[in-house]
Amino acid sequence: MKIKVIIPATGTGTRYGGKIPKQFLKIEGKEIIAHTIEKFHSIISIDEIIISSKKEYFDRIKKIIKRNNFFKVKKLTEGGKLRQDSVYSGLSDLKCSDEDLIIIHDAVRPFIGKKKITELIKTALKENCVILGLQVNETIKKVNSKNIIEKTVSREGLWSIQTPQIFRYGILKKSFEKAMNDKFVGTDESAIVEYSGYKVKVIEGERDNIKITVKADIEVKRQRSNVKLS
Repeated sequence: MKIKVIIPATGTGTRYGGKIPKQFLKIEGKEIIAHTIEKFHSIISIDEIIISSKKEYFDRIKKIIKRNNFFKVKKLTEGGKLRQDSVYSGLSDLKCSDEDLIIIHDAVRPFIGKKKITELIKTALKENCVILGLQVNETIKKVNSKNIIEKTVSREGLWSIQTPQIFRYGILKKSFEKAMNDKFVGTDESAIVEYSGYKVKVIEGERDNIKITVKADIEVKRQRSNVKLS
C-alpha cells in the first residue's frame, strides 16, 4: 500500500488582493506552498506528492521544488477551472492500486500539524475515508438575499470542514468518475465521495489549520504566533 498526496494550487489570489497568487507569498522567507509541501514531504510514510496547478505557474513551482529538495514531488499536472477538475487531473496522473491512500490538501493551508496528518493516516487505515473538521460553537443564522435573518440554525451535529482529506484510491476514483458523469460539483472531495454513497468519518481538526483566503487570515495567524509574511 502506498500513500500519495495531491495538492491543488491553481488559485490566482484575487480575493486576497495583490499581483502574486497567495500560494507564492512568503512566510518567514519561504513560499506558502513550500511550507505546505514540507509538512507532507517530511512524513516517512508518504511516498509521492503531485501538484495540480496552472501551466503558467509550473516554472515557479519547479524552482521551489529544486530549492527545497522536494524529491517526493514526482509530477506537476495541469489543473482545471474548478477545484474538482484540478484534483481529478492529479488523481488521473497517479498510478495506484485501489487500496492506496490518497491525501488531498489545500496549497494555502500551511499550518497543518504533522501529528495531525499522521493521525489522519492511521484513522484512514481503518475507516477508508476520513476528513478533518471543527465542531461549530457559534450561533448560526440563515439569512435571505438582503441579509435579513430567516431563522436560527441548531449547531448540533454541525462541523466546519478542513483539509487534508484522505480516501482509498478506488473509492475516490469511482466517486470522481460518477460525479463527472452526473455533472455533480462538490465543494470538497468528501462531498463527491458522499454523493457516491460512501461513508466519511470526521475527526477533530486544528484551530490553526486556517486556509489563507484574505489578508485578514494571515493577520489572525500572525497575532497568534508572530508569523512574518514577506
